[in-house]
Parts: sequence; structure tokens; C-alpha cells
Amino acid sequence: MKSPLPLTAVLIVGGLLGYAAGGLFRAEDNTTAAAAESGDAAPGSQGERAELSLSLAEIRAGDDLAEAAPAVAQATSRPKPVLTLAQVMDNLRALDDAPPGEATDRRERDLVGRWTELDPAGAAAYAAEAFKNGGSERLLRQAAEAYAKQDPAGASAWAASLDSPMARDAALREIYRTWSGSDPVGAASSVGNLPAGSARTVAATAVGARFAGQNLAGALQWVGQLEGTVQGAAMRGVVSKWAEADPGAAAAWVMQQASPGLRNEGLRLLAQDWVQRDPAATFAYGQSIGTPQLRERFIESAFQRYAQNDPQAAAALLSRPEAAPYATRAASQLGSQWAGFDPAAAASWATSIADSGMRVRAVGSVARTWASSSPTQAAAWIGNLTDPGARNAATEAYSSTLARTDPSTAAQWATTISDAGVRDRAVANVVRRWRRSDAPAANAFVQTSPVLPPELKQRLLR
Repeated sequence: MKSPLPLTAVLIVGGLLGYAAGGLFRAEDNTTAAAAESGDAAPGSQGERAELSLSLAEIRAGDDLAEAAPAVAQATSRPKPVLTLAQVMDNLRALDDAPPGEATDRRERDLVGRWTELDPAGAAAYAAEAFKNGGSERLLRQAAEAYAKQDPAGASAWAASLDSPMARDAALREIYRTWSGSDPVGAASSVGNLPAGSARTVAATAVGARFAGQNLAGALQWVGQLEGTVQGAAMRGVVSKWAEADPGAAAAWVMQQASPGLRNEGLRLLAQDWVQRDPAATFAYGQSIGTPQLRERFIESAFQRYAQNDPQAAAALLSRPEAAPYATRAASQLGSQWAGFDPAAAASWATSIADSGMRVRAVGSVARTWASSSPTQAAAWIGNLTDPGARNAATEAYSSTLARTDPSTAAQWATTISDAGVRDRAVANVVRRWRRSDAPAANAFVQTSPVLPPELKQRLLR
């Protein structure tokens, strides 16, 4: 997209770097001038400038290019001229007057693409400044990739110095993805030179999978040398790539890790990746884990991703005997996820569960999620529930969610709960939240409510 700032200001950043590169571009411009004097058609000749004018006219034509069709056909029948750096910059400046849209964005990408051939450092600086001011991330990725192909270490150092964290991380992600494709050892060894924080995490994530694909043993050794969140980020890519070929071996390696944090994160990543390829094998492996805590963590992680991918299949899985130890907690998780994109179907499933404990948990999670997206429809559904336990659970969850935006209505809903213990808990939750925004109104509700017992009123009014 066009930069929100005048393009001339953005070009200064990249242009100075480009001209600082020296004689290459001046020599090219001199060659162009000499060719023009001799009458030869060279870059910068009248033929080329006509081509450039056509490109800009094509952009200005917007979506209706019918009038430009003959000229476009004629232009595409001859070889496109090669632009000099000065001509690239002239045409980028001209885009300031072009209307925003895909045609303008495409032309800018083409021009920056040519710039990366001449001076990848200058093109990257231009793209980063444009992105910082609202420009396209795609443009930044394009320039960063080209820079990394020519000078990956230099590109990494440049990206790490950017003052915009968002631009820095976007550039680093593309640089390390490119670098690790040709030299994973070099890319991996340089991660520690980056600033601590998201820069290292982004780079480690980009390197992991490619490193594992080319040298699994080396990648595992590298992961073992890292620490904290960077280690987890690197392992994410390594385990994911390894799981494509041999998930059982990947799981065995994860289980052998002495670090609890590394082992837990590895199991979570493996479970969520493996279940998308082979759900049956994933859950079978989970059941075979001897340590109860690790077994539950693995299965819950796998089920969470499985429920996102196929909630109906996940619901069927919960009805099987082997799922019994995890079914109640998983039902709550499934209800929340399913209600996020199809609340009516989730509600129908939740109310049909035979086990009362599972049903209450599932109904409550559906109500909580549905209340966030469509409180009116959720209220209508709750009003039609006939099972007292399910209705109380749904009402408590509904009132808790509604308390964030409409505490008065939420309090009224909470008082309709038939179970006194659940009712008092739900009312107390709403009132505490309500008092943060409007204490007098919350206190008045407590004082005048005919259903709240005196001891609860005293406790809430302290």
C-alpha cells in the first residue's frame, strides 16, 4: 500500500543507503546516459519512460482498464526494460499521486523488487520505514528475504536495530526463515546475538523446523543449549517437523527431557500437532503415558486442538469409555470452543449429555461463551432449559459474563437461580464487580433485594 507519509520522506532512508553503496549505480546511470546519446534504446530511454508512464496510467485507470487494454497489449508484446536505481525512486515517488488499491500495491512491490536486485539494504530500509508508517508487511517481507539471500548476517543486524518492534520481528522472521533454509547452523548460532525478548523468540521459531528438516541431531543439540522461552520457541519448530516423520520418536525424546518446563511444553506441542495428522494414534499414545499428570496434560492438549478442528468428532470421543477420566473437564473445554463458532449446535450437544456432571459443566461453558457474542440469544436459550442443574449452571455463567457490561441485569439473572448456594455465589460475584464501577447502585440492589439472606447482605455491604 502507499505510505501514509509523503513518499519522498520515506525514500530518504533507503535512498541514502542505496547511493552510499557507491559506484555500481552511478556507473549504471552513466552507461544509460551514454547509450541515450548514441541513440541506442537503453534503460532510461524514451521507450522505457513510455513503459513507465503506461504502468502509472494503468494504475490510475483503477478497476476499469478497458481503455488501457490496447496500450497494455502493445506493452506486453515487447521486453520490459530494466530500471536503474534512480528510475526506481522516481517511480516510487510518482506513486504518491496514484489511487490506493491492489494495482498501486502491486506496482510498489515490483519497484521494490527491482530495488532489492540493485541494493537490498536500501530496499529493506525503505520497506521497513513504509511498514512502520502503515505500509504493507508483505513489502517488508519481500525486501527482508532479498537482503537475507545476499547477506544474512548483515540483514539480521539491520533488522535487530529497527526501532519498531513490530517491523523488527516481521523482518527477522523472514530473514531467519530464509537464512535457515541455506545455512541452518549459521542461522541458529546467530540467534543469541539478537536482543533478548521477542526478537530471539521469533528467530528461534523460524529456524527450528528448517534446522530439524536438514539436520535433526544438530537441531536437537541446539535446542538443548537454549534456555527459557527461546528454548520453547526453537523446540516448537523442531518437534513439529520431527512429528511429521516419526511422532513416536519425537514423543520419546520429549519424555526424556530433565527440564519439567521443556518436557511439558514439548508434550503440549507434540499433542496438538500429532492430533491433526492422526487423532487415533495420538490418543492411543496419550493413554500409554505412565505418569498420570503427564498423561492428562498430553490428552487435554490433544483434545483442545481436536475440538477446534472437529467438535462433533470430539463430542463423540468423550462418550467413549477410555475418555471417562477426562470427560467432565474436557466437556467444559469443548462447550466453550464449539460455542465460539456455532453456539446453537454446542447448546444442543451440551443439553443432550446423559451424565449430569458433564452436562452441567458443558452447559455452563456454552452459556459463558454465548453470552459474550449474543447475550439476547443466550438468554432465550437459558430461559427454555428445563433441567434445574443445567439451568442454574447456565444462569451463573451468563450472569458472570454479563456483569462486565450490564451488572444490573446480571444481578437480576443471578437472583433467579434456584439453588441457594449457587445463587449466593453468583450474586456475590456480580455485586463485587458492580461495586467497582457504581458502588451506590450495587449497594442499593443488595439492600432492596427480597431474595438475598440477611447474612449475605451484611457480607456484601462491608
